[in-house]
Amino acid sequence: MLHHVVIGNGRPVMLVHGAALDHRHMVETFEPIFEECEGWQRIYIDMPGHGKSPARETINTQLDLLNAVMDFATTTFPGQPMALIGESRGSLIAQGFAYLRPELVEGLLLITPGGSPNGPPGRIPKHQTLMPDPALLAEFGESERAGPEILVVHKREIFEKRRRAILPAIPLHDTAQAARVLKAFDFPFDLAAPDDRFDKPSLIVSGRQDSWSGYADAVDWLPTYPRATFALLDTAGHALVWERPEVFRALTLDWLSRMVKAPP
Repeated sequence: MLHHVVIGNGRPVMLVHGAALDHRHMVETFEPIFEECEGWQRIYIDMPGHGKSPARETINTQLDLLNAVMDFATTTFPGQPMALIGESRGSLIAQGFAYLRPELVEGLLLITPGGSPNGPPGRIPKHQTLMPDPALLAEFGESERAGPEILVVHKREIFEKRRRAILPAIPLHDTAQAARVLKAFDFPFDLAAPDDRFDKPSLIVSGRQDSWSGYADAVDWLPTYPRATFALLDTAGHALVWERPEVFRALTLDWLSRMVKAPP
């Protein structure tokens, strides 16, 4: 069993956070969006070794992590198809879920996907801060500023969200499990296999200045998702959900609408 928080009623959507984070990051991002649309039951999980879900000695690969998430979904919500939202590492888990069990996935939202450490060099942009705020950086303490090296935009609300949703999760992250998974980062199957297309409503959002995941992998995956809207946002990096909140909100609401209108 994974620690999880369920909010609302209706069609289930499971939200999977990124590495070293927990469900609070996804709650911070998505609850203001879901307040604008009814009929969705949000399932925010902590992956093993994150937040309140203990690490497991049996998790040694990315596939093990994926299996733990799939086991949770199929045990807690047996036979119930659901939409999946994944950010960063969570997007990889969501992709693997849709690849192995497409009949259980109603739609995919992939945020800042890609960036395998085993990928070819030169596919990740160098870091740029396009909207710096030196005074804001000076105001926040060193511990609270840990991580702005991936930020393209410096805004007070972003630092405050980091304080609430990211910094408390970092000490709970199990680094030993993370190191094992990093050594077996890639799945033993090809997410871009031409015969394994996921043809349900999807949304892929990448940052043009994402110096963590890049955007080249997302572009390569587009043929795999023929029902996907793809957005490559300028002035946005790995934290694009907070750096470009208005456009991200509009894209997410459109994706949710497309699933509601999709034929059964």
